[in-house]
Amino acid sequence: MKANLPPRPEPVPEPNAPTHSRRALAGPGRRRLWAAFVLAALAIGAGVWWSHREPPPPEPPLPATITETEVREAVERARANVVADPRSGAAWGDYGSVLLAHLFDHEAQQCFEEAARLAPNDPRWPYARGQIALKRDPANALVLLTAAADAARTDPKFRTAFTLALAEALLEGGEVDRAADLFDREAATRSDRATYGLGLVAVARGDDATAAQRFAAVRWNPSCRKQAHAQLARLARARGDVTAAKQYEAEANAVEGDPPWPDPYLDHVVGLQVGYRGLQRRTTILERDGQFQAAAELYLEQARHERTSKALTGAGINLGRLGRRDMRHYDEAIALLREAVQLGPSDTNAHFTLSLVAFSRAERLWVADPRSAEAAGGFREAIEEARKATELKPDHARAFLHWGLALKNLGDPKAAIEPLRKGLVIRPEEFELHLGLGQALAACGDRAGAGASFHVAQKLDPNDPRPAQELAKLK
Repeated sequence: MKANLPPRPEPVPEPNAPTHSRRALAGPGRRRLWAAFVLAALAIGAGVWWSHREPPPPEPPLPATITETEVREAVERARANVVADPRSGAAWGDYGSVLLAHLFDHEAQQCFEEAARLAPNDPRWPYARGQIALKRDPANALVLLTAAADAARTDPKFRTAFTLALAEALLEGGEVDRAADLFDREAATRSDRATYGLGLVAVARGDDATAAQRFAAVRWNPSCRKQAHAQLARLARARGDVTAAKQYEAEANAVEGDPPWPDPYLDHVVGLQVGYRGLQRRTTILERDGQFQAAAELYLEQARHERTSKALTGAGINLGRLGRRDMRHYDEAIALLREAVQLGPSDTNAHFTLSLVAFSRAERLWVADPRSAEAAGGFREAIEEARKATELKPDHARAFLHWGLALKNLGDPKAAIEPLRKGLVIRPEEFELHLGLGQALAACGDRAGAGASFHVAQKLDPNDPRPAQELAKLK
C-alpha cells in the first residue's frame, strides 16, 4: 500500500520576459545616449583646457621714433627673435635690453614684464624693471630690486651688483639700517662700491670720522673718485681743515665725472648700444677699465664713418695714454690731434688735448736729454695749443699749467711765471700750479717766493715728496 504523499507543487511561473530583444538594446536610443555622454565629456575637457590655457603672447612693441638707421636695424633684429619664439623669456628679455640700451624705456618695460612672466627665476628682468622704475616710480623700484637681489642670491655673476643697487636705492629712500646691512655683507668681499656706500651710511648717521675713513679708502677708484674727494672736502671743511679741503676739491675738480660702477647686466646693456650714443657709453666703460687701445679703436671706427674733431680727439687722448708705455703711440696721437684742431678750430678740448699729449711726449724726451731739439719742438707746440685753448676758454687752468711748464722746460722761467700765476687765479687749490710756480721763481732767483709756493704745495699734498725736495735745494 502506497504512502500518502503530499501533492507535488505546481511550478511557479517565470516573470514575463521583456518585450524587446537584445538587438533592440543596440538601437538608436542607446547610441544617442553614448553620443550625449561623449559630447558632455568633451565639453568638460574643453572647459578645463580653456580655463588653464596660456594667454596668447602679446605683440612685441616697436618704437615709432627711431632716427638712426643703425639703431633701427638693431631693434628690428632683436624684435624678430621674439616674433620667431614668442614664448621665450630670454628672447623677450634680450629685446627689452636692446630697447633699454637706446632709451626706449616704455617699450622695454613691456618686454621685461613678459620676460619675467615667462622666466620668473631670471634675476635680470626684475632688475631691469627696477632700474627703469628708479626714475619713474621709486617705491616700486625697491620692490623690483628686492626681487632681483633675492633671485640673484645664489648667482655669483649678478649677486654683488644687484645687492648693492638695492642698498643704494634703500639709502636714497631713507632706509639707512637696511642699506647698511647689505653694504656690510658685500664689503666682506672687498667691494669698493660697498665701502663707498658705508661711507654714505656713516654720513647719514652723523659719524664723520668713519665716513672720512671709508671715503679715503676708495678715493682713487675711478667709479667714485670725484664723489669721494668731494665728500672728503666737505668733511675737511666741517672740521676746519681748509688746506686739506682745498686739496680734495682740486682732486674732485680734476675729474670730469665718475663713470658708472661695474655692473654685469648694465655693462651688457651699454655694449648693445649702437649709433653715436652707443659709442660714447662704450668708450666711457673702456676708459674706466683702462682699456685705452680698445677705446681708441672705437673712436677711430667712428672717424672712418665721419671725420670729426670729437672722434679724432677721443682717439688721440687714448693713444696718448698708451704713449706712457710705448712712445710710438704719441706719434699716432699727435697726428690725429693735429687733424682734429684743423677740423675743429674752435674746439677747446681738441686744442687742450693736443697741448697735453705734445707736452707729455716732449717731457719724456727732455728727461732723457734736456738739450733735445725734438723735445724743444714738442714744448713749443704745447705752448701754442695751450694758448689757443685759453683764448677759447679763459678759465682753463690746466692749459695755463702746460703753457707755463713748457716755457720753464725750454729754459725761460721768467716767461713761465705769468701763465702759472694766471692758472692759480682760476684754481688756487691746484698743487701742480704751485709746484711749477715755485720752480720757475727759484730758477729766477726768487728764493722767498719759491719757498712760499713750495710750502703751499706741501700743505696741499703732504704725501707728495717733491715740495720737500725743492725746499731742500733752496737751503
